[in-house]
Amino acid sequence: MAIPSSTAALSGSKKRKRIAADEAARKPKSKLKDLPVITKAVLLRPAPKSKKPVEPSSDEDEEEDEDEDMGSGSEEGDDEDGLASRQAEMLRLEEEIVSAKTATARTKGLNSLLEQLEDESEEIVIMTAVGLCRTFCRLMSRGQLVRHKDHSPEQLKMVKEAKESYINYLNSLGDMLEGGEGTSLKLAMRLLKEESIHMKPSEDYYFPFLTYGVIIKHLLLSDSPDLVTVFATEYVYEFSDLRLEFFKAIPTVSKEVPLSNTRYSENLFNILYNLKDLPSTSEELTDLNLYISAPTKKKHPLYLIASHQRYFQETWLTLLSRPLPSKQRDVLTILPKRIIPHFPNPRLLMDYLTDTYNTGGVIALLALQGLFNLMMSHNLDYPNFFPKLYALLDRDLMHVKYRSRFFRLLELFLNSSHLPAVLVASFIKRMARLCLAAPPSAIVTVIPFTYNLMRLHPTCTFMLHRVLGKEVDSKALLTGGYADPFNEDEVDPLKTGALESSLWELETLQSHYHPNVATLAKILSEQFTKQQYGLEDFLDHSYTSMLEAEMSKKITRDPVVEYIVPKKILFEEGKKDDDDILPSAQNMLLELWDFE
Repeated sequence: MAIPSSTAALSGSKKRKRIAADEAARKPKSKLKDLPVITKAVLLRPAPKSKKPVEPSSDEDEEEDEDEDMGSGSEEGDDEDGLASRQAEMLRLEEEIVSAKTATARTKGLNSLLEQLEDESEEIVIMTAVGLCRTFCRLMSRGQLVRHKDHSPEQLKMVKEAKESYINYLNSLGDMLEGGEGTSLKLAMRLLKEESIHMKPSEDYYFPFLTYGVIIKHLLLSDSPDLVTVFATEYVYEFSDLRLEFFKAIPTVSKEVPLSNTRYSENLFNILYNLKDLPSTSEELTDLNLYISAPTKKKHPLYLIASHQRYFQETWLTLLSRPLPSKQRDVLTILPKRIIPHFPNPRLLMDYLTDTYNTGGVIALLALQGLFNLMMSHNLDYPNFFPKLYALLDRDLMHVKYRSRFFRLLELFLNSSHLPAVLVASFIKRMARLCLAAPPSAIVTVIPFTYNLMRLHPTCTFMLHRVLGKEVDSKALLTGGYADPFNEDEVDPLKTGALESSLWELETLQSHYHPNVATLAKILSEQFTKQQYGLEDFLDHSYTSMLEAEMSKKITRDPVVEYIVPKKILFEEGKKDDDDILPSAQNMLLELWDFE
């Protein structure tokens, strides 16, 4: 964290310069570089400008304003002096803490700084947090937070009490993270790096997972989405070791957070939802961008793709076990391409998908898409798939906004010549029955969809031949003179009897009131010369698009409104029209409009 040095913060008066010089003279040179230092530029913030208009003032008012300016200037100077004295006192305490010879002296100094974290002033709290971070970093670099065999009892006591103060400081930073304080995130991540360097038990790789777990927990409980985004983009997405340890920490951290805490779940979802470009092969783990030093062992989990996928799977399963109804649709959308390919055992998602299906609507449809992916790519045996898909074909489907998404997925599910014709016939008959009460924008999608299914399953064309061959009279069926063998109440598509039925519903569409529907329905009465129709050309039709098409259509000839077009509509009584076809009776319309 690049922050200016403390010398600039103490400039402004000779007294402050002298104090800074004395403190700098007494301060030993530290080998650490870029340690966080709070400055006056960080602490002092400009006062908000007044929005009131400036009014002209007299000489007396100007004198009063000058007095007020002098008074406000003195108050600002007092504030600067107060912060400078606090800074000087903090630097003195830091030196005493680092150079303390007894546990009592060090603990007293640390407790004095920790108490200042409870101050009401935000500037003082931030200044104290930065000072404590600087202090603990110096203690780590000198090995004063790690036990050694040659330590005396007093030194062991110093290490123990200093570590307790360090834990209290981490918890205080956690509270600041929950409040959305951005400086606390940088301080916590700086401590994480220093701890991995100076507090590892051996010369091998060491990651301070306990400290990282505290950071993750409090950050996911934060009410600041922007701070969560900063943590994700600058740390989790950027460094492979932080991403892997994040996956490892989530199952443990989530146990400490109640399921009713939706803020935690939403923050975790936002991080995982925007996580992209995960490694999929071991070759992608050879040159990693790491936040701390790389491990020396070649078989370390950081270099094994199986470890990344296993912890990624555990993280997502942990999130999916928490109630998150507002994000279900987003999860199901990215499930086939961004979640399942990185799961070592995708079958673990079956319970989640089946439970999600029970919610109904588009959520159920997306859940079936995930199950279909598992069936096709991972040999999942799920015999209830097509009955559940068949149950989604109801009257409401033709009127909802996700209708186009449904037909896209339905085409994907039924686009296989290995499916039994009895099953496909049930779907065709069910859609044809729904067309009787469907809007024209939905019917123009069902007709080409039915055409494509019949081309893929020629056996289903017998349903159409029974109508075209006049084996079934649609008028007689409508009047009750014919019993349709199709059982509309049957939930199993293999037992509906649709293949023995007919598509009289589609035959009636040839006389539909909408000309586009009537014209399109006639393709079922002609020879099937076209291989198939592009369903995308018919999916996004709506009342608006159909109306715009009619309004923008170029008319080549005037439409005929009557079978016999008279030359005149109104003519005088006794005066006949030239057309011999028109009757010679009196014009009743002319009589009605006669007001004499």
